[in-house]
Amino acid sequence: MCEVEHCTECGSNNILYDEARGEAVCRNCGLVLGTFEFTPPADRITKSNSTSPIAYTSAAVGTKIGSSQQFEVNVAYDIDRILQKIKCPQPTKHIAITYVRRLLRAIKQQTTSTDQKPRFTRKQLTALSIWTALKQQKHPISYKEYTQEIKKYVGKVNLMKTEKHATKYINNTPHIADVQLVTAHINKLVNTLENNAVITNYYAIILNKYAIEMIHAQQTLLKGHRPDLVAASAVFAADRLIAEYFTLRTFAEFTDVGAGNLSTFAETFKRHAPPVPKESAAIYLIENLFRGIF
Repeated sequence: MCEVEHCTECGSNNILYDEARGEAVCRNCGLVLGTFEFTPPADRITKSNSTSPIAYTSAAVGTKIGSSQQFEVNVAYDIDRILQKIKCPQPTKHIAITYVRRLLRAIKQQTTSTDQKPRFTRKQLTALSIWTALKQQKHPISYKEYTQEIKKYVGKVNLMKTEKHATKYINNTPHIADVQLVTAHINKLVNTLENNAVITNYYAIILNKYAIEMIHAQQTLLKGHRPDLVAASAVFAADRLIAEYFTLRTFAEFTDVGAGNLSTFAETFKRHAPPVPKESAAIYLIENLFRGIF
């Protein structure tokens, strides 16, 4: 039996060896650290260190692995390599690699010997798993931003098609916007507008607060729609009611969400908007002076 010295996630040395499943599991956080054999073969792979992505997969540390496990390990290393280059929340690697393992296991369980095996390439699984992990953590990155970023490292991937294919075997995080995620997108958008000197700091504070109030007042509009689109629509609707600083065309170009969808959602937000801030008249004057209209 191979032994795992400590958990790679929490550092605990309280490890359970589940003989029925053949898995080593951390009693503290529940992370599956790998599989083990009662009588391991003589030819073993080199024992990896605790930071290695192999520790997150079903391949045991110090145990010979088969081709399917090797594919899983290769994807894990791709995920690890990419996440060292792009800025993501800390738990992303663990969530992404765990998702790959669950997906491959689900495919194996749901297909028989007569079924045609579904094929996912390494770059497809790498791109999909990181995207899934980011959504689960409610990270405010749009689909377009992510596909442009991941393309630098894995090449062109039809992520939407891959994700749809994967949902046949495992429940994936759907494109459903919730209050927390849309709020994060609003904060990000308004900060970008302010940092690029498009709006003043004073207006950014009022605009951000009012757009978030719209989201909380109309949560039914969030379900089933892209978080970045909903957030941009709320910000644009808030501007329409406060200062009318942006035109539809310029704001759509800045946010890159499409003028048609932006206009439709913004009108809906405006129809059911909470009362405008008391400072709206002063803001209208200040912002249009800032823009040079008066």
